[in-house]
Amino acid sequence: MNALTPIPLYVLLLYGLFLAASYRFRWHERAFDPRKRSHRAAVAVCAALCLLPAAAVLCALPHENTAYPFLGLLENENAYNQQFDAFLKGQLALDFQPDARILALENPYIWDARTETGAWYPWDRVLFDGQYYSYFGVAPIFTVYFPWYFLTGTLPAPATVCFLLCVPGILAGAALLVVLVRRFVPNASVGLVCLGVFAVSFGSLQYMVSASADMYYIAVQSGQTNLLLFLLFAVLGAAPGKKTARRAVCLALAGVFLALTAASRPNLLLFAALTVPLFLSMLREKGVRVAGRLVKLFSFAVPTVLGAALLMAYNYARFGSALEFGAQYQLTVADVSTYSVSLSLLLPAVYCYFLQMPAVQGDFPYLALTYEPVGSYGGYLYTTWMMGAFSLPSLTGILLAPLAYRRGQKKDLVKLFTFILAAVCCFLLAFVDICFAGVCVRYLTDITAVAAVFSTALWLDLDSRAAPLSGGKRFAVYAAVSALLFATILVGALLIFENERRYLLQPTV
Repeated sequence: MNALTPIPLYVLLLYGLFLAASYRFRWHERAFDPRKRSHRAAVAVCAALCLLPAAAVLCALPHENTAYPFLGLLENENAYNQQFDAFLKGQLALDFQPDARILALENPYIWDARTETGAWYPWDRVLFDGQYYSYFGVAPIFTVYFPWYFLTGTLPAPATVCFLLCVPGILAGAALLVVLVRRFVPNASVGLVCLGVFAVSFGSLQYMVSASADMYYIAVQSGQTNLLLFLLFAVLGAAPGKKTARRAVCLALAGVFLALTAASRPNLLLFAALTVPLFLSMLREKGVRVAGRLVKLFSFAVPTVLGAALLMAYNYARFGSALEFGAQYQLTVADVSTYSVSLSLLLPAVYCYFLQMPAVQGDFPYLALTYEPVGSYGGYLYTTWMMGAFSLPSLTGILLAPLAYRRGQKKDLVKLFTFILAAVCCFLLAFVDICFAGVCVRYLTDITAVAAVFSTALWLDLDSRAAPLSGGKRFAVYAAVSALLFATILVGALLIFENERRYLLQPTV
């Protein structure tokens, strides 16, 4: 750990070297051009380098495969292993039975009542109609567990699952930033685009998620990755142009990844709203025949509807409702069915999810998540270690969304509404999460992926507007935006060690 303690000095040194190189090679004056091979190569190298921290985290965590059939009790396995076992046995319910004392309770979802029986029950599983189920999204089982099992005959460790999901997530975040820049920020500085790739990877907290690998964070990592892939292919597919076949393929992939997002963390479906301006623009695009528009529309609609139908059928087969994912029947610290939207949590949501700052300490990793229970609330509210999104300085860029429009440029209306919806969805999802889940840094990661990408694009847009300024002023704006991005990289790097799990700071790991 001693070699890691100077991380802030390393980042500060890199910031100085970056500014020196930028000034020497005039990166701040060169607009990013995706048609140039050198620019594409630079971004690709940056994205590849972003994979190194994920690999390092995997190596630092236990990641031994799990033998299957299990050598120990099924009850001791995590929810994904249990659900995989159930699927392989041709059933939906987990393959162990509830204790009769639990079934005899009038309301088994009350923690005190379950505790008084003295009976064992699986924590945070679903109890419904005399059977145990898992409410965790099934997407990782089909995208990781089954392929891994067919190749190795074993089941992957949580750290391995998170790594395998993190790699495409990092690449998707980098690609999404480049696609947004190409469409909406054509004069972005090449230096900031490359730096932005790192800021997105660290600011999305994907490394923190991988460093916290367990069944809860597998769901989070799967949700982040599939959401970023959905947005990437949606933006690509809805881009203006006459290459109908290529865009139709992208839109079909967008539909697939939207379904996988729902099968990971259904609350993330809220972010699909930010693609509405893009799709409306696509359907009204001039110079494209009606047939071409319909091909693109159906390319997205077919996999989306099919995925929704399969997921609803899965829900109905388990709980008798197409829209019930099982969360209200989970055995946890409170009766989740009593949760509801409460406007009294609106301001706490803004504070906890955006404004709450970590504590600063003298020892590595220098930052500490804070615990600030929400008081004066009528019901139970799960509250644990947390920090707000704006602790990652560049994520404040979502507040710049109303400035995305430039007077006299009609095409910027699509840009304006897309970025505003991205910001609104971040705040709205924070409110939904606090009402139905609570306050936890794990829930913060529901919004950090989108916030990191769109905030970075907005900072790059703001920097591009400084192009007409004189040399010194122009470079000052560039340096200020760079400082925000480097600060986000620093905080994101420290959160690999300071997080809800803190696995990498435990001497046993």
